[in-house]
Amino acid sequence: MASPALPPGPMQTLIFLDLEATGLPFSQPKVTELCLLAIHRCALESSSPCQGRPPAVPPPPRVVDKLSLCVAPGKACSPAASKITGLSTAELAAHGRQHFDKNLVTLLLAFLQRQPQPWCLVAHNGDRYDFPLLQAELAMLGLAGALDGAFCVDSITALKALEQSSKTSEHGSKRSYSLGSIYTRLYGQAPVDSHMAEGDVLTLLSICQWRPWALLQWVDAHARPFSTVKPMYGVTTSPRTNPRPSATPASATLATARNTSPSLERNRKLMALLPTEVAGTPSWEGLLAPLGLLAFLTLVIATLYGLSLAAPGQ
Repeated sequence: MASPALPPGPMQTLIFLDLEATGLPFSQPKVTELCLLAIHRCALESSSPCQGRPPAVPPPPRVVDKLSLCVAPGKACSPAASKITGLSTAELAAHGRQHFDKNLVTLLLAFLQRQPQPWCLVAHNGDRYDFPLLQAELAMLGLAGALDGAFCVDSITALKALEQSSKTSEHGSKRSYSLGSIYTRLYGQAPVDSHMAEGDVLTLLSICQWRPWALLQWVDAHARPFSTVKPMYGVTTSPRTNPRPSATPASATLATARNTSPSLERNRKLMALLPTEVAGTPSWEGLLAPLGLLAFLTLVIATLYGLSLAAPGQ
């Protein structure tokens, strides 16, 4: 078995990524919001390492490309997810947000194509959530290979490694590596706009500016192809069905039940056995022919009955 492709050289663009969604992995969540912030590696190389305890929060680089979108998920958000993210399916629909569709994928690819390659997606807890969820959304559209040219790293793994190698690291202590915990540990304050895709991306960028050179070295050594990411959940497809799982509207369910009722099915079979003129929209000839035959039979029966009455002995 061939080993995953290695990067052709140092990562030129780091694309900080965050997804908000309808719920946890077991619920087969759908994306409700996404944000990508792309910066060239020189933006990190030129920044100064943070000093002091705690250091000041570094400003973001001036030259960045950012894509932020809200997405109609096509399924209900869990109450917990709505409380955390501030988004609901009804609100997203009311604002006319569109689904995660091929147009959105085209937009993502156009955004990536504007960045110097190779690209590396950086997401916090990306290996367990953002990357598999993104792959699932792509797979449901039949576009599982759309981001095969990208690489990816989970910032939790990277920051753990950097903290453990730092002289100030508290070895042996059990530490939280949530985005908010790391930010507070580094800068002595809570991040703003948590659980908003853009806010979390900016928080992650600020954390990665803590030791920028060490981070870049780690990313160059450990980035893996995005093609190695497995979708969060399976997608069942067939030639005649839409692979996107979605709730069937009540009207569609009712129409299906009516169309498949036994009486209607019997009527369809009977109609199939009738001549075309009777089964379809009847012509005058198709109507008159049976009527003429009926009149002739009535006349014959009446004549025979009259003859029987006139016969002797009756």
